[in-house]
Amino acid sequence: MQLLTPIRTFLLVFMISLFGINGMARAQVSAFTSLIADNISYDSAAQRLTASGNVVVTFENTRLEADTIIYDAGLGRVFAEGRIRITDGNGDVFIADIAELSADLREGLITGAKLLLGNQFQISAAEIRRTEGRFNTLYRSVGSSCQVCFGRPVPLWQIRASRIIHDTEAKRFYFENARFDVLGFPVLYLPRLTMVDPSVKRATGLLAPSFISSDLYGFAVKQPFFITLGDHSDATLTPFVTSSGAFLIEGEYRRIYANGYIDINAAFAFDNGEGGSGDGYMAVDAEFTLSRDRELYATIKLANNDGFLRRFGFDQADRLVNSTGIRRYRNNNFFEIGAVFFQSLRDDEVDAEVPFALPETSFRKTWEDPLLGGRIGLDFSSVGLFRESGRDVFRVSGSADWRRDWNAPLGIRASTFAEIHASAYKVWDDIVFGDDILMQITPVVGAEMRLPLVRYGDNNVLHVIEPVVQIVYAPDLGFNDAVPNEDSLQVEFDETNLFSINRFPGSDQFETGFRANIGTSYRRYDPSGWTLGFDVGQVFRLEPNIQFSNGSGLAGLSSDTLAALSFELPGKVRVINRLLIGQQFEVRRAESEILLNLDKVDLDASFVFLAPDVTAGSPDARSEINFAASYRFRSNWETRLNWRRDLIENEDISAGLGLTYGNECVEIDLYLSRRFTNSISVPAETSLDVSVRLAGFGGGLQNEWPAQRCLQMQ
Repeated sequence: MQLLTPIRTFLLVFMISLFGINGMARAQVSAFTSLIADNISYDSAAQRLTASGNVVVTFENTRLEADTIIYDAGLGRVFAEGRIRITDGNGDVFIADIAELSADLREGLITGAKLLLGNQFQISAAEIRRTEGRFNTLYRSVGSSCQVCFGRPVPLWQIRASRIIHDTEAKRFYFENARFDVLGFPVLYLPRLTMVDPSVKRATGLLAPSFISSDLYGFAVKQPFFITLGDHSDATLTPFVTSSGAFLIEGEYRRIYANGYIDINAAFAFDNGEGGSGDGYMAVDAEFTLSRDRELYATIKLANNDGFLRRFGFDQADRLVNSTGIRRYRNNNFFEIGAVFFQSLRDDEVDAEVPFALPETSFRKTWEDPLLGGRIGLDFSSVGLFRESGRDVFRVSGSADWRRDWNAPLGIRASTFAEIHASAYKVWDDIVFGDDILMQITPVVGAEMRLPLVRYGDNNVLHVIEPVVQIVYAPDLGFNDAVPNEDSLQVEFDETNLFSINRFPGSDQFETGFRANIGTSYRRYDPSGWTLGFDVGQVFRLEPNIQFSNGSGLAGLSSDTLAALSFELPGKVRVINRLLIGQQFEVRRAESEILLNLDKVDLDASFVFLAPDVTAGSPDARSEINFAASYRFRSNWETRLNWRRDLIENEDISAGLGLTYGNECVEIDLYLSRRFTNSISVPAETSLDVSVRLAGFGGGLQNEWPAQRCLQMQ
């Protein structure tokens, strides 16, 4: 017998040729790719090789680690003992004390073993038999993705089975006589059960159910069933059953194409719980690239009952916006043609009086001015607004604009600009405007000067102050016709449009008169990353403007004073405050928003106050507070709260409170919500949602929650 000790790194094929082991041993043993051990001995008479101490054997993609292995060339078997770890080509890990395997490690018996899949789901078994390098059969087994500790030997959940077959090629488990335990207590028995293993991200089968309790339909259960339809599409069918007798089916179909995607959601009520049927909705979201610069898009949502979406918790919207069209993008031009349709779910609106836009077109092209310098732009748009009942309008608009920027003396950034806008209208079913073609033309000229002042303070803090003066003149030509105002009723005056040439949001109205837009901005850039900003501005006119309502803040000889304060630490904190202060120092509008994204706290809070504006359809003042926050008060516990309140009426609109527990193997979520508002179709409602997700199958909850901590033994 030959004895080699110690050998730290040892290549078995090289050892065979070096020490002249007989042909039989060479043929059998050379099946291993390599062998590494502290000590190796070979009994040539018994044709038996023994390796001990940090033994590592590899064969193709399979790796065996053990304290000791014995390779019997006559039997063609490998016997391993002590701290055995086998890692196969799929990344599955076997941990055991005793194993008997074939020379290629593809078949054999492993005793007192554990199987770890995807570094998450673990199965303990009395023994595991490997066959064909594909099937692992586990006897008298228990599996869980929950961590087991010395002081917590019973996992939160586990599956027991008399036998489990793991098909590593199909990546599925087949359980026989399966029992599902929670905290050690059996809650479900299934004679047969099949599941995908953790490496599978998409597979046909049941998803986690959700349980809901609602004032409107009682207790409900949703059980989604996921269906794979190839590598690029899938569908989900969800029966929705309630204790009030309602029975619905929800469905979703998704598909990704080489040039786009489509996502279809729908729900249909076979019984709405009130003795009726046929209620439902459908939503489609799709986008396709037709060529290098063309896109087709569609966003559609339709319901055949005003209260269906809110009653069953699908959507809280009170208007559904549907749009479809084609866009084209090029280096210097843009074109879009589409259609828009609105469906109102409000009690005080009639669908027949809500217009749909068909067609709606928009075109813009720009190019460099070869004569005067600067840049020239050309716009064209059209829209048809049609109603089942009421006024119909078709409008065609066009404009041309020119702008040139340059550096003036003393560091001044100067700009001059000119524009001309023209629109033609055809109106039907409105005695105010008659049947004639209506025309409007508005020319605009103006100039702008900016003086950016920069100063570096202590610790490399950068201060930037930029006063801006903009002079604009747009005459109100006497031959212009009065035209219907469909898209410019609501005007918002803030720092984003202080220096806009036209502050009306649409094309039906254009701001006229001689005016000066004056403002100043200040920014403080700190080297640590945060930024503080302040903006203030006002509009002054030679003559009072009667185009804007008093509530807009833009009427009269001078506008209300606009002020905005902001603070931002990118990715962490964002605070914005806006004020519109009237001539008598009254607050016309106030807005505040706080966004926090910290390690344990997420916060999104906003406050808004709007003074009455009869012209914009708001005869009463409005004020609301909206608050949404989540707090990770323990590593595995999170609570969240949302609250919306009408401060004028002094009543709540909605509120919700949620609690989530999650660890390496489970996520349990409870959410209690209350909608306080009433409508004809949907009364106020309180609901409780409960959902449970198990990790370890189909790529569950990896990395979302930290694992439970095991207490150390004293």
